[in-house]
Amino acid sequence: MTVVGPVADRSELILGRIKARRWQIAFTYFLTLLENGFTLVYPWAIGLAINGLITDAHEMIAPLVVIWITHIAVGGLRQVYDTNLFSRLYASIASDIVMVQKAQGEEVSEISARVDMAYEIADFMEEDVPRIMAAMAGLLGGVAMLFFYDLVAGAIMAFLLVPVGIINAVMGSKALRFSRNFNNEFERQVDIIDEGRRRPVLLHFGRLAQWRIRLSNADAASWTLAEGLALIATVLVLFQVASQPGVLAGTIFASIAYVLRVIESMDEIPGTVQNVMHLIDIRSRISNADKAD
Repeated sequence: MTVVGPVADRSELILGRIKARRWQIAFTYFLTLLENGFTLVYPWAIGLAINGLITDAHEMIAPLVVIWITHIAVGGLRQVYDTNLFSRLYASIASDIVMVQKAQGEEVSEISARVDMAYEIADFMEEDVPRIMAAMAGLLGGVAMLFFYDLVAGAIMAFLLVPVGIINAVMGSKALRFSRNFNNEFERQVDIIDEGRRRPVLLHFGRLAQWRIRLSNADAASWTLAEGLALIATVLVLFQVASQPGVLAGTIFASIAYVLRVIESMDEIPGTVQNVMHLIDIRSRISNADKAD
């Protein structure tokens, strides 16, 4: 492998390997989108089945059965495919990190830490990107389906997203700062363990614990605020939907299910924001674009 400088390294280490598998990655994310689509229409299909069974229209259960069977097939294929894909992606990125940064004269401890971080990149693409897609589908799709059932209910949940977005934007800036400090300390781990002195070891793992705690506290604070707002919105939607004349049981079920889907997706945001900020810092370290002081 020829090393021609940091810019080439960045492309070769990360972007080049990802681009080489861009169509496979696009395919697995397409399957993920299909899965999210199936999940999004479950409440509608169940509500339809409930209303149909109440009125002796038993054929109305058919959409639920078809959607579920198709989801099983797509989900099984996606799980097998993406594990194979992202495991191989990690292997190629990690190998390049070792060879390129060893040639650049990087310390073994830093290379070792960045190889571990390369796994986090692959894991992010395999686990967190689908989680982000699911959260976005739950937020936007859930609100859209609520508009389908009741305009006021949809508006209530749409307005809820504004303060939640602000809360998580503030938390994101904190998460990036905490992640940088955590990774700065983590890169020193091999050297500290190699020295084997008790006090530096205790201080090192104590500092790692401190940054983990700060990340967790930021997550807890944003979650608590968002859940309080979600409680108010849920009560308002429940009153709004149930008060409509002639409303059917299946319609009430589907509406509340979509409210819960939006809230469930909101709950994913704090952890996802932390993971994204953590990945940004990892990416900069591996690519030598943003060296820690």
